[in-house]
Amino acid sequence: MGNNTRKDLKTHDGQPVFRIGIFNGQEYIDFRVMGKFSVMDREGNQLISNVESDLKWRVKIKESRPGKEHYFLIVYESYHKAQAEQKLEQIQKIDPTAKMIELGADLYLGERRVNTNIKYVVTVGSYPSEMAARREFKRFQPDFIPYVDKETTQEPGGQLEIFDAEYEKSADVTDVVRIVPADVETKTKIFGVRSFDDILQKEHSRDLVFNGTIEFRFDNQGNLRGVSEVPLETYLKRVLYSEAGSGLPLEFYKSLAIVARSEAMARIGHRRLGDPFDYCHTGETLRYFGDDFEDETIEKAVLKTAGQVMFNGNRISDTPFHLICGGHTEDGYGVRENGDEPIFKGRYDWHTVPEDFTSLQDEDMVRKWILSRPDTWSNLKGRKLPPSLEQVKKYFRWEMDYSRRELEEIIRKKTGEDIGILFEIIPITRGCSGRLMEIELIGSLKNYRIRGEFNIREALAHDYLPSSCFLVERELDETGTPISFTFVGAGHGHGVGMCKTGAAIMAMEKHKSSEILEHYFGAKEVKSIYKINLK
Repeated sequence: MGNNTRKDLKTHDGQPVFRIGIFNGQEYIDFRVMGKFSVMDREGNQLISNVESDLKWRVKIKESRPGKEHYFLIVYESYHKAQAEQKLEQIQKIDPTAKMIELGADLYLGERRVNTNIKYVVTVGSYPSEMAARREFKRFQPDFIPYVDKETTQEPGGQLEIFDAEYEKSADVTDVVRIVPADVETKTKIFGVRSFDDILQKEHSRDLVFNGTIEFRFDNQGNLRGVSEVPLETYLKRVLYSEAGSGLPLEFYKSLAIVARSEAMARIGHRRLGDPFDYCHTGETLRYFGDDFEDETIEKAVLKTAGQVMFNGNRISDTPFHLICGGHTEDGYGVRENGDEPIFKGRYDWHTVPEDFTSLQDEDMVRKWILSRPDTWSNLKGRKLPPSLEQVKKYFRWEMDYSRRELEEIIRKKTGEDIGILFEIIPITRGCSGRLMEIELIGSLKNYRIRGEFNIREALAHDYLPSSCFLVERELDETGTPISFTFVGAGHGHGVGMCKTGAAIMAMEKHKSSEILEHYFGAKEVKSIYKINLK
């Protein structure tokens, strides 16, 4: 691609800098910096310089204006322009307003191009809410698997005031205030950040700790949001702890560092359109939690793999991972389930493949699979485990129960469809890991098909089912009408790429990080895209 697609990445010590949204919806924020820092505006002008203080500071809103946002559907995406253009023509027959946009860029660190991640995305619509967008899914099924994305179309703003607890130092600032430590590893503690648990329908608050620059600005509702700005290697230390906890082998953390670094680099510019950050903290890309921690093994793993990413040809691989595969991983595509041929194949998570489980797309075989506990890396039974893995045991095989009426209400809420009495859930298509890719709900008013493993998991649970590798058991009344539904399943997550649990067990059994990556991703080249001196 030409210079019009060039993106020069902000750098620190030769490595790219990432911006992560860490919270929003706050009326004010109290914080304390554990070292020397300066207060700056968005242009980098110093408002208060070289502060050394143990005092709490507060940022509060003086006045604000909300931003504007809209939701839209991504109906198809591909790294190949001609293929996306062909699909665009097909989608325009369903909706003439469909258009193709280009995301990503030629990514440069200094004068060196380190990746090209341009992809072509066919989008449809502009909706006021996620549910309004989701109701449009059925127009494009069964040929496509749409998903909802969001774009900020008008930036919020306003006036902020920042001051210390004794009000000796203070400043007024427009739109954005930046807390910039002298040392990027300096920690900032942010007190009492409130969030709402949709499942428990309860508000709670907790203190958060992050390294590096912290930026306070407005969210689209006109409240305060926080953004963490850190170099990639500092980011990864917190990602590894957030994703896997402590107490696991070095070779596991090395493999996870390479995979997470690759995923972060591969997805630059693909999400959070119009937002003032690259990714959020919740696992949409990589988990990035505000726990205060020290872990020498994680530090060492990041240092030993600094700058290393996996390549697929001349492009950095988008290398996803998940909590526990349940014994078999799923095919991995370049982009979601809509895109091109698999770039790495799902595989049985063990030394050898038993003859009993050679095709988990067969309903009889997958039933036997889910109802058994075969030998795989992710089968933790009988193993001596660190606490971070002990809590994962329950997801190798799992059950979830719903009354019929409860499940019908969930389906109405999640899909916007009233199918009447739910009689049956029919499996249509499974992937190579046994994960359902398409189902049909049989109802008294209508039948309704759902495509896509995450869409299936989300439509059949208050939050989402652990995985889409499941069987459905029904309890019937005397008329043959279901009373309840039980999902009996295997694994947690989409199953694509590296199984964190299986990888940890491989490392505990003395496999090297290179062997772990080979097992889950095949023969991909690992190269360093920059060299740095970590502390």
